[in-house]
Amino acid sequence: MQARSALAPDSVDSAHPIDPAAMQQAVDAHLPSVAPPQQEPQTIGRLKVRAAEVKDFRAEPPTLFEKKTFAGTAPKRLLFIGDIHGSVKELNLLLCKLKFKRGEDQVVLVGDLVAKGPESVAVVRRARQINAWCVRGNHDDRVIRWREFLDGPGKALSQTELKDLDKSKGLPYDDFKLSGDHYKIARDLSPDDITWMKAFPTIMTLPSPFSEWVVVHGGLDASKPLLKQDAEDVMVTRNIASGGPTSSRDEGQAWFELWADKMKGLSQDNSTSETNFNELHYNKIIYGHDAGRNLQLHPLTKGLDSRCVYGGQLTAFILPGENTVSVTCPNYDGGDAAKDRRRRRRGTIPSAYAEPMYTLEQ
Repeated sequence: MQARSALAPDSVDSAHPIDPAAMQQAVDAHLPSVAPPQQEPQTIGRLKVRAAEVKDFRAEPPTLFEKKTFAGTAPKRLLFIGDIHGSVKELNLLLCKLKFKRGEDQVVLVGDLVAKGPESVAVVRRARQINAWCVRGNHDDRVIRWREFLDGPGKALSQTELKDLDKSKGLPYDDFKLSGDHYKIARDLSPDDITWMKAFPTIMTLPSPFSEWVVVHGGLDASKPLLKQDAEDVMVTRNIASGGPTSSRDEGQAWFELWADKMKGLSQDNSTSETNFNELHYNKIIYGHDAGRNLQLHPLTKGLDSRCVYGGQLTAFILPGENTVSVTCPNYDGGDAAKDRRRRRRGTIPSAYAEPMYTLEQ
């Protein structure tokens, strides 16, 4: 007679009633295990990625502070240059007019090397070529953040998928726009270019005999010592309002006016190399960023954004001597110059960087 299964109900007599729990355990033991259902990652275009990985991406924060030193003897001149914004031709003309000499002059850029003008990558490479010191501007920062995203979670995304994210506001920062300069510049920079830019601090102090001077892109909060400033604010500050630093000129008071007031009661001796930057000290500030106010030359603050890409000038401030030298710039914001910029982006006219360099010390 054929044997019956041990699990069959009629295999148990009335003297041995069935234990339901034991029966379920026995059944479960004979069934294959099934994993609980996994939540599917959100689909972006054709590529499955977790939307949170893209939207929540954050680039490395900028370095707040760097104290510069000279490798040997101090240069004869420090040449501080305002916001260049991709205007490499004007940068070269200015260096020529300054009679720049490597080994005798140190160029210091106040940020915003890139965007708006026609040749941002060329400006970065020219600055590297002359060993310029730089602080990070807000446009430099946006390019750096774009590149870090493209080298990170954005690396596997196609152009179509990036466009989908752009339309749906799914990119990690509100100021990320595929139609803007910054995305293309970030793609075009070499790994060495972007590594060099990522090292830009937001605050730079200078060695003796220039130690009373500090370089930033935007502005400083006069209520805080240098090491207590906020790096994001330093790149964009124009005014100080009731709520703190702001990029708006319509709220509060110009930061440089408040800075001048604060410096009145402080010692002017910055000769020691042991300065504690966790405390407020007497400092003169060189900055950019404020094209709306144009060139601003006050006793304690020197604003060098003289509207280079808007048909203004590119300006250099020289130490020692506190003299200025400028060259006139086209209006890259409109008209024929803007058309040329668009054509350069499409590669239909040659880059200014590809043209022979102007005659000056390399």
